[in-house]
Amino acid sequence: MAEADLSPLMRQYREIKQCHRDAILFFRVGDFYEMFFEDAEIASRALSIALTSRDKHRPEPIPLCGVPYHAAMTYIAKLLKAGHTVAVCDQVEDPKLAKGLVRREVVRLYTPGTLTDSELLPATESNFLAAVAPSSASTRQRTQNPCLGLAALDSSTGEFWIMEFGGDSAARQLQDELFRLDPREVLYPEADSAALGSVLANTKGMRLCAQEESVFDVLRSRHILLEHFRVAALDGFGCRDGSPGIPAAGAILRYLRDTRPTASLSHISKLHVRQTQDVMHLDAATIRNLELVRPLVEERKDATLLSVLDRTVSPMGSRLMREWLLRPLVRPSEINIRLDAVAELLQQSDTRSRVRTALRGIQDLARLAGRVSLGAATPRELLALGQSVSELPTIGDLLSRLTAPILKDLSASWDNLIEVQQVIHDSIRHDAPASPRDGGFIKEGYCIELDELRRAAREGKGWIATLEAQERKQTGIDSLKIRFNQVFGYYIEVTKANAGRVPEEYVRKQTLTNAERFTTGALKELEDRVTGAESKLLVLELDLLEHIQARVATDTHRMQSVAAAVAVLDVLVAFAESAALNHYVRPDIDVDGVLRIVEGRHPVIEQLGPAGGFVPNDTLLDLDARRLIILTGPNMAGKSTYLRQIALIVLMAQIGSFVPARKAQVGIADRIFTRVGANDNLVAGHSTFMVEMTETAHILNCATRRSLILLDEIGRGTSTYDGLSIAWAVAEYALDAERLGARTLFATHYHEMTELANQHMGVSNCTVLVKERDEDVIFLRKIVDGAADRSYGIHVARLAGLPRFVLQRAKEVLAQLESAQTAPHGVSPVATDGISPSDPTLPTPHPIIDEVRQMDLFSMTPLEALNRLADLQRRLDAPET
Repeated sequence: MAEADLSPLMRQYREIKQCHRDAILFFRVGDFYEMFFEDAEIASRALSIALTSRDKHRPEPIPLCGVPYHAAMTYIAKLLKAGHTVAVCDQVEDPKLAKGLVRREVVRLYTPGTLTDSELLPATESNFLAAVAPSSASTRQRTQNPCLGLAALDSSTGEFWIMEFGGDSAARQLQDELFRLDPREVLYPEADSAALGSVLANTKGMRLCAQEESVFDVLRSRHILLEHFRVAALDGFGCRDGSPGIPAAGAILRYLRDTRPTASLSHISKLHVRQTQDVMHLDAATIRNLELVRPLVEERKDATLLSVLDRTVSPMGSRLMREWLLRPLVRPSEINIRLDAVAELLQQSDTRSRVRTALRGIQDLARLAGRVSLGAATPRELLALGQSVSELPTIGDLLSRLTAPILKDLSASWDNLIEVQQVIHDSIRHDAPASPRDGGFIKEGYCIELDELRRAAREGKGWIATLEAQERKQTGIDSLKIRFNQVFGYYIEVTKANAGRVPEEYVRKQTLTNAERFTTGALKELEDRVTGAESKLLVLELDLLEHIQARVATDTHRMQSVAAAVAVLDVLVAFAESAALNHYVRPDIDVDGVLRIVEGRHPVIEQLGPAGGFVPNDTLLDLDARRLIILTGPNMAGKSTYLRQIALIVLMAQIGSFVPARKAQVGIADRIFTRVGANDNLVAGHSTFMVEMTETAHILNCATRRSLILLDEIGRGTSTYDGLSIAWAVAEYALDAERLGARTLFATHYHEMTELANQHMGVSNCTVLVKERDEDVIFLRKIVDGAADRSYGIHVARLAGLPRFVLQRAKEVLAQLESAQTAPHGVSPVATDGISPSDPTLPTPHPIIDEVRQMDLFSMTPLEALNRLADLQRRLDAPET
């Protein structure tokens, strides 16, 4: 449609829409937010609302849909969930005072990573906006080292930090950090999209936002940060010049300003620098395999370590619990500080219970402080803040009785925020409405002018009736009436017959056929007080709300500090509560490298099964005589559970939690690596075996002597001899103290690998006990020293429900294959049950198998085995002659 054919309103819409092409524009018209053109078509489908049209008399009517302005948040939430962004365009002047078209501006851009509205946010998860940036060309030339920067901001709480990753594994480290962080949006320089391709390849569920390269300019970003924090240098935050975290942080602040152009961002008052060496690095595969925060099977929401440990009672505590879980500590002193607090809270059960009761009364203090600072808090949110603050003195008193160092530190810095509570108590009614637009939320007595307006609105009709009676008495005109209309407002009406009795001070306003209409000074004064009292009342209340928020916002930093302290206390109390309910014990933490667990249990599975149904097991690993455990046993016997159990116990210990065991000594692990289960990445074109090899390579390249490695069925994705050779070589590499020498558990069905214990020091064999009864097999779930000699695969197949014929045939084939393996070279095994060795339905060995069978694998080095394997593969692939 040509611009000239559009109405002034539609031209205004088009001009504003040009600046927000990627967002659905909520355009305020009266009491509705309206959407036009393509936005209307998209929104009507996404929101399931009627699509109509505007200017229907035109040859090309304009598509239109709309939603009530007071219910806009519900519709915005639906659009965000559908993957859209929303630009809210409001009327920024009073329509009654506007000359011509009402002025409109975009006052808020809703994107997934910049939300602060409680109804749009998950209470127990942070909502991060992230930005990634490579180091500048000059920095790369100077350092000769690839470097990537990451910045992250939760605008609902003001949490803001940067990290830096260097070296050959920088991209992998950044990708793992994004997986832990799980941001809703990721900003990146469009010019570097190719270089960042591997990092952004697996950002499922994150909105990727390419930005112009200028947004990540180092000098510009530095200036934005200096200006925002009102400092002369960033050194005080620990930021060094040239850090790629600076342009990433600058890009975030600029993006946030673009999305909230009218909002104060004063609650973002600090920039933290996170160091990679301060915590255990958990890669994406380990987080996923151990089901730390999300289950592998989506339906089992309770099958995660977080679901078991999270007994927090505040939103801040729940978010911090997740943070600690994904970033275990690596310094024994810091871990023991947490464990000391948990031990005391476990012992002081009465105090713990009272603290939990008080903590339940605290709502999301961190986000409420953010809303107040942004000037966006509703009256009910202020009430929630006041109620939360009222619980602080009780918690402070209980804290003062505890002696653990971290609890004493919390007590010493505790702030009851008395002033905040007083301001809210004095100003906001306890029955305040949900929306400030509903009015009636300021207490009587808080503002004299407001009280008078309320009396005017409430008593106006009575005042008019009283004045009418006074004028009748004074003039003697019994038929005198005071009336109102939209044109003249209030007026005194006297019939023609009584016009001569009207006092001189009456001012004529209108003459009718049968009556005269007048006004007086007293009526005019009363009219000014009564007319428009409701609208004046709402304007004043909104103005007072703004002032109240500004006053409370001066204590934003104090509220954020208290929120952080509440979160720490909540998590420590939750650890103690879990220890009490689940019979956890305090682990002994050291740096000796010994991992000794007595009667350890899987913290999640023991909760999902019947009480007392979980079989505990012992574990002993060290950096010397027991570095590598080869774990054999049948399928479904519990090998994978045992591996995960050990990893979870170590992780729990290093976050400061007690652990599910009778006794535990945990030598610090700098990293935990898991290769458990087969996760095909078919979308990326990677097979099960390719994924397995890629993850195994990552483990061997990144692990250190202090790492804990858990490997399950390495090599099963390829042929038997290929798999065995690779598994053997991987085990030797992990065992070799000069190459790696890390504590490793290796679960396998290759029984040949138990021979490693006879050839190398530091290897031990363990197996899972089973009990056979007739054709049944009972899995005892008990790990003991020794090696399994069978896999019981056919028994498992029977339990899975395979047809009887298939099971019987499998036994016959197995007997034939086992006979072939044990028969002397050149002698055919004797057939059973009428099946001849040449039966064409049986697997026929390839001629080269005899050569393979004669190879002495256990006297060959891994390199020799791989070379021989490559030679065999070449011969197999060669064309037949």
